[in-house]
Formats: sequence, C-alpha cells, structure tokens
Amino acid sequence: MKKCFGMKQVFVWGTALLMMISLYACGGQQAQPEEGEAPPPSAAKLSKKYTNVLCYAFETTPEIAKDYPDATSTLQHSLLTALQMKNRFNKVAMLKLNERTKGDTLLVKAKVTDLRIVSGAARMWGGVFAGSSYINVNLQLIDGGTKQVVREELLDSSNNAWAASYAYGSTDRSLPDDMGKIVAEYITAIMP
Repeated sequence: MKKCFGMKQVFVWGTALLMMISLYACGGQQAQPEEGEAPPPSAAKLSKKYTNVLCYAFETTPEIAKDYPDATSTLQHSLLTALQMKNRFNKVAMLKLNERTKGDTLLVKAKVTDLRIVSGAARMWGGVFAGSSYINVNLQLIDGGTKQVVREELLDSSNNAWAASYAYGSTDRSLPDDMGKIVAEYITAIMP
C-alpha cells in the first residue's frame, strides 16, 4: 500500500518545522533591556552632592517646536516626576523667574537638538520601513551657587523600528517621556 500525505498533514508538519527553526534561532540570544530603559551610565560622579534640583524651561529648535509642540514639555515633566519619585532630593521643581539659588542646588538646563517621531500613519502603512524614532538632548548641569557648568553631556535615545512596528508605534510616541526617565537616571547615577 502506498501512503500519501494530505494537504492538512503537510501544513501541520511544515508549521511545526518552522516553529522549531524559529525557536532554535532565538535560543542563543541574551536578554536585551526593555525599550526606553537605559543601562546605568558609567560617567564619573559629580564633585559634590546636591540636595535640590531645579530645572530651567527646556529649549529646542524652532523646527522641532513647530513639528512636535509638546515634546519638550513632556520630556521635562517626565524628568521632574522621575526625580521626585526617587526621593533623593529635598526639592525637585521648575526654576522660578528671578529665583535665587544656593550651592546645594543643581540647575538643569537642556536643549532638544534633534528629534524624529514616526507618525502613527507612517508606522501603520510603512511598518519597519518608516524607520526609527530618535531624540538627542544636550544636557547642562549647573552649580546653583557658582553658576558654573559642572557637567555637559549629549544624551540620545532611539527605538527599534521592528519593535515599534509590533507595538503599533507606542515606542515612537513614548520617546520624549522615556528620555525624561533616562535623564533622571543619569542625574541620579552621577550624584555622589
């Protein structure tokens, strides 16, 4: 007697074979940090400890302000919230106009120098081919007493276009919020 495989059997065996190949291919990879999470920075500690953190209003270029009007305020709000939740500082707030600061205060000044957030429509129709979203922030940390810059860093973050496609663009839209958390982690990590 001759046995033939039917279409259902070919489909089941083919699917099982593809699943085994894909599981085998993914088995040797190491775990990656989640989107928006940055590994702890390895920058040197500041020379002194600050008990207060005050932020200037964050700046950006005219083009970014026009294309992404809420990005800098979202980044700043995320930074302040993340620093407040750490409970490491006595005061975390916006710097008020003509407010006097002392030597125990760290002033944060930041400028978003480059930003691209892939739109939802582009992500839906283009998927991974719409590219990655990214943000670059020039960060200055200033001593409140001397008004001298104690640290200047260029921080950047980008998302994975493949992951953004599978997450329906949520990692694109959350980029300014995620960057605020990254800046908060950086400030906390360099504080002695």
